[in-house]
Amino acid sequence: MAERLFKMLLIFSILIVWPFHIVAAEDVNGERDLWRDLNKTSDTILHYVKQGHYEDAKQLLEYFSEQFLEIKASDYDLTMRELQVITSVYEEATEAAVSVSLSHEDRVKKASKLRLLVDVYDSSSQPLWKGTKDSLFAPLTSMRNAVNEGDAQKFQQALNLFVENYETVRPAWGVSLSHENYYKTDSQIQYLKSLRSSFGQDSNLAEHLKLMENQLIYIYDGTEDGASDPSLIWVMLTIGGAIIFALSYTGWRKYRAEQEKEKELKRKRRRI
Repeated sequence: MAERLFKMLLIFSILIVWPFHIVAAEDVNGERDLWRDLNKTSDTILHYVKQGHYEDAKQLLEYFSEQFLEIKASDYDLTMRELQVITSVYEEATEAAVSVSLSHEDRVKKASKLRLLVDVYDSSSQPLWKGTKDSLFAPLTSMRNAVNEGDAQKFQQALNLFVENYETVRPAWGVSLSHENYYKTDSQIQYLKSLRSSFGQDSNLAEHLKLMENQLIYIYDGTEDGASDPSLIWVMLTIGGAIIFALSYTGWRKYRAEQEKEKELKRKRRRI
């Protein structure tokens, strides 16, 4: 009877949890569809900016804003920091479409920021920012060569290019890397910028560049991961809950058996 009751409780628990899993899966799919639409829009915006069709990019950015409002209104667990980053990058992309004072290259970089950032939320495998590796490693190598050659001008040019390319990928890193690795990398780059005026005087510069290279290798070729699989988490929680329930029930049965055994011994003692 007790075993039958246990099985009924276990089945009942699974039936209660299962509908929530289905709803969660539907929510995830809905969120993914919204981000996929935004990603396609950001790709077209970048395409327009690259071709110099700034007015078309401006109109599409207005549509992008309407799409993004659907995500903001749907409570998809975006943190305040993420909202601030996305809003800030969106404003830069808008500036790229309307500001005549910006060079075409600067406009493309600002539109690229938005493209890389939005892709983080849509990508199911490898995000686009993974393809920016050469844009950072090439100027980093040039800086190391400049240090070895004692060429200050070459170092400054390479550093400028490195910082420009870093700023393009920085928002995407800010929402996809772990906080530890993002702030570690950013602090290393800020420190490098502070060494700009002490070229040839700071003996730690070459060592710091090597340290940065190792950090970038870890980011691009390491195991940085965005988010855990929601379905896997649900399975772990369900199985874990069932195991805890089973162990608790087994412990309760053992406790009851010991209690009955102790009562029986007391009865025997009384008879004696």
